[in-house]
Amino acid sequence: MNTGPSQSVLHAPQPVPPQNRPVTPALFQTTAWQFSDLGQMDGIFSGQIAGAQYGTVGMPNNLALETALGRLEGAEASVVANGGMAAIAGTLLTLLGPGKRVIVGREGFSWTLGLLRDLEQWGLEHTAIDLTDLDAVEAALRDETHLVFAETVSNPRLRVPDLSALSTLTHAAGALLAVDNTFATPFHCTPLALGADLVIESATKFLGGHSDAVLGAVSGKTNVIEPIRRRMVRLGSIAAPMDSWLIQRGLMTFVVRMERASRTAAAIAEWLAAHPAVGRVFYPGLTSHPDQEVAAKVLDRGFGAMVTFELAPDFETVNEFTRRLHDITLVHSLGGTQTSLSHPASSSHRLLSAEELSQVGLHPGVLRMSVGLEEPDDLIAELATALGG
Repeated sequence: MNTGPSQSVLHAPQPVPPQNRPVTPALFQTTAWQFSDLGQMDGIFSGQIAGAQYGTVGMPNNLALETALGRLEGAEASVVANGGMAAIAGTLLTLLGPGKRVIVGREGFSWTLGLLRDLEQWGLEHTAIDLTDLDAVEAALRDETHLVFAETVSNPRLRVPDLSALSTLTHAAGALLAVDNTFATPFHCTPLALGADLVIESATKFLGGHSDAVLGAVSGKTNVIEPIRRRMVRLGSIAAPMDSWLIQRGLMTFVVRMERASRTAAAIAEWLAAHPAVGRVFYPGLTSHPDQEVAAKVLDRGFGAMVTFELAPDFETVNEFTRRLHDITLVHSLGGTQTSLSHPASSSHRLLSAEELSQVGLHPGVLRMSVGLEEPDDLIAELATALGG
């Protein structure tokens, strides 16, 4: 049959997948899927036949990543979103509504707090407290609460709440416990095993590990995750296949990356703590950390790859320090292969008021370090030069 050039290229036969599997997962970079007939379409949309509906429902790369994340987290089910905040927003908008109340950590990712403030206009209430203070948590739970939202390791001062105790108090009050596990990662902590109902990850960070994909994930029981998935589909916040493919690629080296970065972070924290130009150092593995005993129970295989430290509390001192660095970069992210610094007061926490910054001990001299894969001695030498010896 003779056809025109457009017909020839647009409807050329597609290659038949080989019987054996590739070593690297295949990428399904498509937004649409063909159906053989209306019966197959109806079966797939009704869930009676396994298959993809559209670019946001049933995508193979998303499903493969969700399976891997579920195994990492010890969860029945996972859903991946197009960013950590999309995962948080989808969770809050599914579980909560007008008149419902959330307890959230006072010290935590300011964008989470900002989202909760945005949701006040729809009648959602929230109370921000110190989640490491169990007496304060118990007192706050006396008011009707539907969800407690915690961070395994808080951003940026790396406080560590007792998740087992927090779970007991939360469930006794009839509420659910959701935990943002981004800083700890499943390598150091699986919150579901400690009693949490949901665990949220910004997989953009350590899980992906290469600073090249934006993706969030929520994991938990199937009957909780599936409503969140449906809400995310309607919000348009399901992850793209390329990002899922990249994150799954990153997971191949996740364990070895975390082992190395965490060991290096511990060495840097010890070194910084002894340096005369450095004030307080926040690292859960240091005996000086206020939650060190709790961290030893909550965290496994080390204390993570994040280190927060204080210089003189003025912008110019910190700015001059960052200018002296060459390989340690200043970025608004974390969890990559390269060691980086962030300045919370200028970036992640800049929307907090002066009073809120003071409450969580943040000032212009605070720097947050995400430790990468460089040699520890090289990083320490660079820090020593930037600090003036």
